[in-house]
Amino acid sequence: MPALEVDYSGEFQVVRHNRRAVLLAFKDHLQANEYLKFSYPMPDQESGEGWLMFLYSPIDDALVASFDTSSAE
Repeated sequence: MPALEVDYSGEFQVVRHNRRAVLLAFKDHLQANEYLKFSYPMPDQESGEGWLMFLYSPIDDALVASFDTSSAE
């Protein structure tokens, strides 16, 4: 399964993945680690495929790296 894509270039960080279930599991991972400033996953209308969610405050790369995408299968 592909890793999460995190885009740090905008005002808000954007997390993308092709499966909604993976982003929902990532949301649970963030909540379990007391990171609470995010949007719920939504269809990626810019690319026309996959899903995205916004992160509204800086996130530690280690928190992203500690998420296992296979936990969403």
